[in-house]
Amino acid sequence: MRKELFWDRFEEKLTPEIEIERAINFGGFDYIKEVQEKYGLEKFVDVLMTRRNLRKVAVNYWCLVLGLNRGETAAFKNPSLIWSPYR
Repeated sequence: MRKELFWDRFEEKLTPEIEIERAINFGGFDYIKEVQEKYGLEKFVDVLMTRRNLRKVAVNYWCLVLGLNRGETAAFKNPSLIWSPYR
């Protein structure tokens, strides 16, 4: 766990979903690999597909890498009312 990514949380209250979400949004490739090894690729993909708090740039990248349809992710399902460069 990277403590600098969880400055606002108590360690004992961290869930795998929160750790994976922070890794996707703010972690580097080495931390992504660490999280995937810790929780498995299936859990990683589940978080990628179901969490709305993920950055669209990160979701787009991981969908390309993993061969997933980004339109099926929670981040892309609900278009925001603010301008978005992704269509």
